[in-house]
Parts: sequence; structure tokens; C-alpha cells
Amino acid sequence: MTVEFRLLGDVEARLDGQRVDIGHARQRCVLAAMLVDVNRPIPADQLIDRVWAADTPHRARNTLAAYLSRLRPLLANASVQIVREPGGYTLSADALSVDLHRFRDIVARARAATDPARAATLFDEALALWRGTPFAALDTPWFNDMRDSLEVERFSVAMDRNEAALRAGRHAELLGELTAAVQSHPLDERLAGQLMLAQYRSGRQAQALDTYRKTRDRLVDELGVDPSPVLQAVHRQILDGEAAPPPPVHVATRPLAGLPRRATTFVGREPDLARIGAALADSPLVTLTGVGGVGKTRLALEAAEREHARFADGVSICELAPIDDGSAVTHAVAAALRLQQQQGLGIEDTVIEYLRARELLLVVDNCEHVLDDAALLLERIAGHCPGITVLATSREALGVAGERIVPVEPLPVGDATVLFADRAKATRSDFDLDSEPVGAVAEICRRLDGLPLAIELAAARMRAMSSLDVARRLDRLRLLSGGARGTHPRHQSLSATIDWSYHLLSEPEQALFTRLSVFAGGFDIEAAHGVCGDECTHEDDTLEVLTGLIDKSMVTARGGTQISRYSVLETLRAYGRDRLRENTVDDEYAMRHAEYFTALAERAASGTQGGDEQAWVQRMLPDYDNLRVAFEHLMADSDVDTALRLVTSLPEFIHLRIGYESSGWAERVVELADTSHPLYVAAVGFAARGAWNRGDFVAAEALASLARGRTPGRGAGRVAYPGDVLADVALYRGDAAQALAHYDGEVARARHDDDPIRLVWTLFYVSICHAAMREPLDGMGAAEESLRVAEETANPTARSMGRYALGLVLKKSDPDRALALFDDAAELAASVQNFWWHGIALMEAAATRSVHGDPVSAAYALIEVLDHWDRVGDWSQQWLNVRYVARFLARMGAHDDAAALHHALVAAGRLSPLAHDAVGDPPSDPLSPSDAVVRARTSLVRWTSKTA
Repeated sequence: MTVEFRLLGDVEARLDGQRVDIGHARQRCVLAAMLVDVNRPIPADQLIDRVWAADTPHRARNTLAAYLSRLRPLLANASVQIVREPGGYTLSADALSVDLHRFRDIVARARAATDPARAATLFDEALALWRGTPFAALDTPWFNDMRDSLEVERFSVAMDRNEAALRAGRHAELLGELTAAVQSHPLDERLAGQLMLAQYRSGRQAQALDTYRKTRDRLVDELGVDPSPVLQAVHRQILDGEAAPPPPVHVATRPLAGLPRRATTFVGREPDLARIGAALADSPLVTLTGVGGVGKTRLALEAAEREHARFADGVSICELAPIDDGSAVTHAVAAALRLQQQQGLGIEDTVIEYLRARELLLVVDNCEHVLDDAALLLERIAGHCPGITVLATSREALGVAGERIVPVEPLPVGDATVLFADRAKATRSDFDLDSEPVGAVAEICRRLDGLPLAIELAAARMRAMSSLDVARRLDRLRLLSGGARGTHPRHQSLSATIDWSYHLLSEPEQALFTRLSVFAGGFDIEAAHGVCGDECTHEDDTLEVLTGLIDKSMVTARGGTQISRYSVLETLRAYGRDRLRENTVDDEYAMRHAEYFTALAERAASGTQGGDEQAWVQRMLPDYDNLRVAFEHLMADSDVDTALRLVTSLPEFIHLRIGYESSGWAERVVELADTSHPLYVAAVGFAARGAWNRGDFVAAEALASLARGRTPGRGAGRVAYPGDVLADVALYRGDAAQALAHYDGEVARARHDDDPIRLVWTLFYVSICHAAMREPLDGMGAAEESLRVAEETANPTARSMGRYALGLVLKKSDPDRALALFDDAAELAASVQNFWWHGIALMEAAATRSVHGDPVSAAYALIEVLDHWDRVGDWSQQWLNVRYVARFLARMGAHDDAAALHHALVAAGRLSPLAHDAVGDPPSDPLSPSDAVVRARTSLVRWTSKTA
């Protein structure tokens, strides 16, 4: 069945042309809020704000979940899914089935068209999708703001259509529409210019001149300004008898969800964008090449915004600049896709298997410094993932088969001049290009070879001097020479431009700028001061110097709701590292960086076990690249003691939230560490837990055995206990009694050590062991104590664990209460981005619904959990979920699918919920782990379709 969603007017959904009743206004709000960001996760809090704003109901999350549950079966026949992921709720559908996204797709194609008639036709097609005021019956602040934004977007498209239609000779048919539009927008100069041209070309020169006079008078009377140079140019063209259209004015539209917001306007590059679009249409791998600073990254993002609608799964962006070691390339791509390594697969195979079934545009930025590793991975992706198109940027080609290379040249003088003027205006509000000495800006741009980075840096100097002053000082300030011998002249220009900007800094600014090059992926003011600040200065002094660097465009400020963060462009960062090496202080500041982030990680490890867990998670997750760089420096420096301190601090806020790469760091440091070191056991436990999460029980046992029965000290991370790993392996192999004996002993130890977080964990597992022994009520006391202790800690993860434990022992005797506990547990875990606890709470809720609830809702919930563990990469939990799916399918009569999953479980050494004599003989070639997940998901989707 074909589905069509309409937002550009009343909110509607249609299946095969028939309108679907999508419920009352609030439920339509939920659907519309998700369709605006189709295929993108939306956090529950954001959805609630969009739908209710200040009028939030009691238990709003439960109400939201109820609305989504009602929408799922209404849309199931059209293969539209609403799933809950770590990042929030996602509505998965063909983006072009939504009129808003179809509108934007057609507009992008119109703007890329070189034939004016074709462009005008496409613009008309896009505007015809509008049936009235968007979300006409919905009234919340978010929808009102969105409605206003879309109306502005529509107006901009209408004016672009006018430009194209005028170039195509359709001036006569535009007259009436333009006349009415100018009456509605009497101060819009672009619109007035279009009407003037349409009137003139229709033989009405007097009317055109009268339109100019009236517009000029209104501007003077109401705004106190004269007509703009663009409108004056149209006036002169009419007086001179020339009918060339004015230069088009591009108005930025609302940024796409999932793509980073660009704080500055995009200038020029239309031919480049057309070439990239064509290349992406017929090649799986396109590489933008060019000198550093030529604008490859910005061009790639703009191309992704224009091409995104062609890809059902949207756009993902991977930034390689923070990576120093090529072996981390695949981990960086996996992190961008929010993947973790899967059982039996290397990290590269994990990425390939995940992408094989997706339709996605993958933007991989800054490949040049890890070229060989990036080329190997991207060649595999292009060759084995038919729905994936890769758009890479690099200073040189990747050199792989099938690669389409799009060279990115410097800007022509005209566009470069516009860029300079735009950036200078941002620096000095009174900057006016027409008031500058004739030719001065154009001369600057020519002598800077049209390099955007060089132009932006030069424009930043307009705060202190005129364009003529800059032009006069170009040679003396070595803007055109001074690079390394033998390098391309443009490399010399860029290097000299950075060198010039650097030498214009004050001494404190120079010192701080070079030291900031030790950071990877960004930093905050506390880190800048802690690593780079002079010991005699206060943090406020560092902030003052940092602000100077921001003003001079040497550092970029990133806005944030919690903590402001800053970054240094990679080209500038490389320059700063060179200066550190020249001054022989690079090792000193690299070690200061490593020591700072080790100490910060230790504080975070403690903080995430208390009531401030959410604040610490938000504080630390953006610094993952810095933690990686710190660890690698410590290993290169053979500082095993500090490396142990760092890796044993990571389990709480990295392992449970980002993935298992950091447990691999623990494995590396364990190989070098003295077994008597007080942190050795915790490192062993962390390494073993990573192997367990990947489903490699043999490696997990081997690593855990290195501890020789020893236990980490009080306050160690929840997943850093070797004995727990051995007990969990036994539990998953069916020996719950052995696991229970271990956790009973650990409960006593936690009480003795007065360690409430550890006590919650061990009591939780005691209740799990009783449930696994089919005596859940025997774990009631442990579960209730776990919840009581968790509440006293005020720690969200502990509170989630306590609710999960109690829900587990109640799910058979009191399923309704158990479901409420599981739902609360999932929300608590999600509030601190704890993907692991979030996943197991979702999974037990789905399993409980599959036995005691509505089967259709249970099937959708099980699909959601399959997708969750597929993304998180925890195979121990995924196999448990496959067991639940097999049991559900058997109960629903899908015996062939249930049998296939049973045999896959047995072949993988996992327990099955089905009896061997009920499923027939095993096949000669049972399903592989990844195929078992695909079969489970496909079976559930097929079953829900039949039921509907």
C-alpha cells in the first residue's frame, strides 16, 4: 500500500488515496511532530514540548507512549514504523511520502537545474503541494514557530520561482501574481525588482519605473534607507533598455535535522553542487579533493543537505579530524552510526553488516591524515553495501576503484568578494562593500587565491583596519609566501595566511592558541585553563584570552545549553602543533592534557555514581575524542600507572553509553601492567566485561581469570568486577545456582564495605538468579531492598536497576505493576543516556507484553528491542531477546520462524525456550547470528501485517 502524509495544510495521512482517521488534535500533533523530522530520533522530552508545551499532562511520557501505540497499527499496512531508540522516538518511512520533505526535494532539484524553464516548472510543482496554512488546526508554540518558518521558506521558494520564470520568458503570466505579492510585501526589494522586470518586459516601462519610485518612497519614509544596490541595478537596466535579471538572492532555509547547523551563509559553488549531485547519482564513492582551507567540508555539508531526500535512511556524518591513529577510523565511523562491535565480527565487519541493508548518504570528512585506512574501509563499504553512497573529503584522492573525484577549486573573484563582505559584516556591523575603496576587496581575494579560509581570516581583520590597509600589507605580512619549499603555491598561501593571523596575536594569545592544538574534537573553558592556562592566572584570564582568539577567528565557539564548548579548525590545529614542536614543548602539553583528562575521568567516575549522574554524563560524553588521545599518549609514553587510572574510570560513563572500544584499551593496558597494581583487577574486569558484551564468552573467561579471584576496591565501576563476568557467563549457560552463590557473597561484601551502588547491583543480580531458577518470588526481598537502597542514592541508573529488579520478580504474578516498573526503569536509564540499562528495561517490558499484553503492541516492542541491540551491539542481550521472539512466534502459531530461531540459538550455544521435540531436526546450515536477527525482525513484521 502507498502512504502519503500531508503537513502543508491540515495534517492528513492517506493510504492508497483514502484518508486515514489519525485521531484527535493531540494525536495529530504527535504524528506531525514526528513527520517533520521523519527518520530522525526525537527525544521524548522534545516531543512532549512540541505537543503540549507548558500544558504538560501528568505522566506525560506515558500519555505520549499511548498516542504512539495507537498510531502504530494505523500505519502498519504502509510499512511505517514508530520505534523507540536511545536517542528518542523515530518514525521510519519514505521521506518523500511526506509533502514537506517532497517539497524540499523538488526545490533542491529546481535550484540545481541549469535550464530556467525546467527550474521554473519544478518550483511550480513544489509550490503546488501547499494546500493551505501548515498545521492549520494545531496550536502550540513549537507548531506556531514551525508554521512561521515554513511560510518564510515558501515565500523564498516563490521568489526563486519568479527568478527562474523571468529567465524563461514567462514575464506576462507573472504580472498579476507579482502585483498582488508586492501589495502584500511593499518593502520587499527583491519582489519589487521582479515586478519591475515583468512589467518592463511586458511593454510597461512606465509602470516599472513607477513601481521603483513607490518602493523607494516607502523605504525612505518607513525605514529611512535608500533602495539596495540590487534594486538600483534593476532600475538602471530598465532605464538603459537592458532586461537582464538581477543576481539571485539565496535565502537560507531551516536546517535539516541530523545535519549540523551552519552559523554562516553559504556562498557560491552552484556548479560544484551540480557536479557533486550528478556524481552521487551514478557512483557509490565520491571524493572532494583540494587544498586545505578551500572549503571541502562546508561544500560536502551543503551537498548533503540538498541530496538527503534521495536516501531513505538519511545522512550520517563522520569527522576523522580528531583521530591521530588510522586504526581508529572504523571505530569513528561506528560511533557516527552509533554502532558497537557485534559478536564474532571485527569492528569493520560490524559496520559493513549494519550498512548492507541501509540506504544512506555517509559523509566522511578529513581523510587525508589517515588515508590508507580510510581508503580500505570506504572501498569495502562501496563494494559491499549497495544502498550506501559515500561522500568523502580529502586533500588527495583515496585511490580506490570506482572513486569519482570532484576537485574543489578556490572561489572565483566574484564569489570570494561576496564571502569577504559577508564575513567582514559579521565582524564589523557597519561594513559596506560599496563604501570600500574601489577594487580593494577584489584585490585581496585575488591575491589570496580565492581560498575561503584565507579570506575569512583576512575578513576578521576588518575590525582593526580597512580593506585598503589589508591590501597594502599583504606582501609585508607574508600572505602570499612563506610556506614550505616544494609545496603547492596555494598551500603556501594558506600557511602564510595562518602564519600572518598568528603573528597578529598578542603573546598570551599565541601561547594559548598553540597549546589548544593538543585537544581533539573540542574543549570547554575549564579544560582550556586546566591544560593550557598559566599556573599564575585565573580561569577568567584564560577566558579573556580565549575570547580574543574567537574574535580573530582562530577558535570557534559552539553554543550549548549546558556548557559552552570550543574547537580549533583542523588546519589551524596542525599549525599550532607545528609551533609546539618547534618550541619543544609538545610532549609537555600532551602530558598535561593526558593528566587533566585522567583526573577529570576519575571525578566523573565518582560523580556518575551519585545524584549528579546526568550532569556528569553531559559533561563527559563530548570529550570522548580527548579521552582517546589521552590514552594513546599515555601508552606511547609507557605511563602504565596513569593509563590504568584512566581506563578504570571509563566504565561508568563510556562503556554503558558509547560502546566497547574503551574496554579494548583496558585489554591493552592489562598486558603491560604489574599484576600487583591496585587498579589491575578493575582493569581486568572492564576488559572482560567488554568481551562478554560482544558475546565472546571464551575471551571473557580468559580475561576474568587473570584477576585470580581478587575483587576491585570500593567505588569501582559497575562493570569492572571480574567475578561478576564469570558469574554472568555461568548464568547465561544455565548454571544460575553458581551465579547466585557468587552474588550472595558479593551482597555481603557490599554491605561490609558500605557501598550502596555495589549493593544495588548485587541485589539486582540475586533477584535475576532466582528468576532464572524459576523461583522469582524467592528474589522478592532482594528486589525490594535493591529498590529501597537505590532510592536513597538518588542515582538514576541505580533507581532504574531497582525498578527493573522488582519488575522482574513481579512480571508473572503482577504483570501490570511489572510493566509500569519496566517503563519507569527505561525512562530513568534513557534520562542519563545509559543505553545498556535502557535496553534491558525495554526488553523485559516487551517480553512481559508478549505474554500478558496485546500481541500487536508486543510485536512492535520486540522489533524495537531488536533494533536497539542491533545498534548497541550487545550480543549477550540480543540472544536473550531472540529467545523472547522465538517464544512469542511459537505462541502466535508462526512455527517455522520459531523453529528457525530455536536452531540458531542452539547452534550459537544459547538456551532456547522451545522443546527440541517440538521443532524438528536441526538444519544442516542454521542461521548465523546476524541472519537470526534479520529472521526475527522479518517474522515479526510479517506477523503484524497479517494480523492487521
